[in-house]
Amino acid sequence: MSTLPIVPFNKSFLSNNKFDFVLKRIPNFTFLVQSVNLPGLTLASTAINTPFSTISVPGNQITFGTLSLTFLVDEDMQAWYELYDWIVQLGNPTGYDKIGRLTGPEGSTINPLSDATLYVKTNSNNPNIKVVFKDVYPVELGELPFNSTSSQEFLTSTVTFAYTYYK
Repeated sequence: MSTLPIVPFNKSFLSNNKFDFVLKRIPNFTFLVQSVNLPGLTLASTAINTPFSTISVPGNQITFGTLSLTFLVDEDMQAWYELYDWIVQLGNPTGYDKIGRLTGPEGSTINPLSDATLYVKTNSNNPNIKVVFKDVYPVELGELPFNSTSSQEFLTSTVTFAYTYYK
């Protein structure tokens, strides 16, 4: 009688601080990212009634969870402002043009979406897994809590992205 091996092939566990997050639209953002979550996903199911019981069968629609990051803010607020500007141009709070257009130098149109990649590293800091997020755009940018009564701390902020899917 044969048994399955009890010890896994790879005995190294995944570390939570071995990663890089690259946002194609803001390349310098990688250095500032402090934390990122790999979103979960949900597959919808359909219930089918039978004379005996209800049977659940897999559906064909996947819902992807939220992509949220925490990042350090540099003293020029460059990355925070680039995210702010991206959201403001998409939402256009001062006009009726709400079709999600970004403008570049001399009024040229820029694609409002960007791809992003999460590189998960081994414990030896070698890239191991590549997770690509397609058609990313920011939907929420966190506040910056200035406070003159607390000890000096480096400010962090959060950003939440919507995306089409990841693979």
